[in-house]
Amino acid sequence: MPSKKTRRGDPWRSVELKQLGKLPDSVLARRYKRTITETVAMREKLRLRLLTPPRRWAAREIRLLGKFNDRETARRLRRTVEVVRNQRLRLHIPALRPLPISKRWKNADYKLLGTMSDADAARRLKRTWTAVQARRIILGIPKFKAQFHPWTDKEEALLGAMSDHDLAARLGISIAAVAHRRWRKGIPVHFANRHPWTPQEDALLGTAGDTAIAALLRRHVSVVCIRRQKLGIANPYWQSRCGRQRKFSHRTPKNHKP
Repeated sequence: MPSKKTRRGDPWRSVELKQLGKLPDSVLARRYKRTITETVAMREKLRLRLLTPPRRWAAREIRLLGKFNDRETARRLRRTVEVVRNQRLRLHIPALRPLPISKRWKNADYKLLGTMSDADAARRLKRTWTAVQARRIILGIPKFKAQFHPWTDKEEALLGAMSDHDLAARLGISIAAVAHRRWRKGIPVHFANRHPWTPQEDALLGTAGDTAIAALLRRHVSVVCIRRQKLGIANPYWQSRCGRQRKFSHRTPKNHKP
C-alpha cells in the first residue's frame, strides 16, 4: 500500500485556520494530515485558546475527568496537568488507567506525610516528589518544617570524629544539617579507617608525594594528606618544585656575555 502523504510544512488553508481552537489539536492534525506539534504551533501563533489564568471548574469540565488521561484532559481544558490531577483526586475520581495494587496508597503511607520533607517521603515510599506533594495537599496535611537544632559543645566535638551519617543518626537530625555544620566549622570529612596509623606509616609521610604514599599504604589520598598536615610535615612536591625554581633562577644563560 502506498504511504499516506502528509501535508507537513504546506501552507495553511482558510478552512483549516477557521477550525483552529474549535477542534482538539489531535483531531485537526489527523483530519488534515498534519502533525500535532505543527497544529499547536500555528494555534499558539494565532493566539487561539491559550492557557487561561486560574478559574473555577465548570460542570462540563468535571465530567471530563477520568474519561481521558490527565495530560489529554489538561490539553483539552487548557489547564496544567498538576491542576487536573489534583482536582480529580480531590473529587475521588479514578484515573483512566488506575495504579496497580503495589502503587496504591496505604494507611502506613499516609502516616509518613508531614512527618518529613516531601523529598524524603518520596524516597522512602519509592514515589515521585510531585505525587507525594499532591497527596499531602489533598489531605490537608501541613508541610514539614525542619526545626533548627541547637548545637552544644559536646555535639560539635563529635564533628569529624565520626561519619556524618552516624552522627546524624545519633542526634536525630538530617545528614545535610551535620555536613553543613561541619563545613561552617572548617572540619574535614571523617574517613573511617580500618587500621590506625602506625609509627612506620607516619615515618613514610613526606618522603614522596601523597599519591605514591597512598598507593603504598592502600589508603585514600585525602586521608594521607590530612594525616601529613596534622603532623606538620611539609609536602615534598612543593619543596622540590620551589628548589627547582630557585635553581633555575640562578642559572646563567649559555649565550650570556659579561
